[in-house]
Amino acid sequence: MRSAWSDRQLSERSTDDVLALAQEWMAQPMTEDKLAGVLLLAEHLAPRLGDHHVRALASPLAEGHLADWNIVDWYATKAVHAFLAARPEHMARRSRLVARWAQGGNLWLRRAGVVSFVKLAPTPPFDGFIPLVLAACAGNLVSDDRFAHTGPGWVLRELSKTAPDDVAGFIASHPEFSAEGRRMALAHLRPGPYRRR
Repeated sequence: MRSAWSDRQLSERSTDDVLALAQEWMAQPMTEDKLAGVLLLAEHLAPRLGDHHVRALASPLAEGHLADWNIVDWYATKAVHAFLAARPEHMARRSRLVARWAQGGNLWLRRAGVVSFVKLAPTPPFDGFIPLVLAACAGNLVSDDRFAHTGPGWVLRELSKTAPDDVAGFIASHPEFSAEGRRMALAHLRPGPYRRR
């Protein structure tokens, strides 16, 4: 990616041009091309993106170009996370925009709308983060697809490190949560009252 960045002189091109190139790569059928688009966003473009680019970030998911758990999780935890973390003063607003993905759209857009918070979840970075993430988790559980449940399970596992009561309460109030998702969410909680709820 570093050679492509310098060889194509991408630093001299506009943010929207480079974003369009990343989207073009992610629209290709080969996983290697998709990963190149993800890395272009995560390693070079994220600091240049504005809040208004959140719609463009959703488009590879909404249009079905990223449509399996492996590439979607790479995209969410690398590119979208980099977008969220690039401007700490904008993180709460950007997080609310990304969390909206979990309230509609296809399976992969909803999953990305929760998995994007995996790296932030162990140390909630702003007031209101926990209810925002819990709402995004609930938005995924409208489907009984396995990956609609493992995404929330992953995020809740990380969130449980600092907010065990919130995670336990979420699990208790969502009986539709799959056994696999529930196991993931409970992985860091000590045996006892949390597991009995």
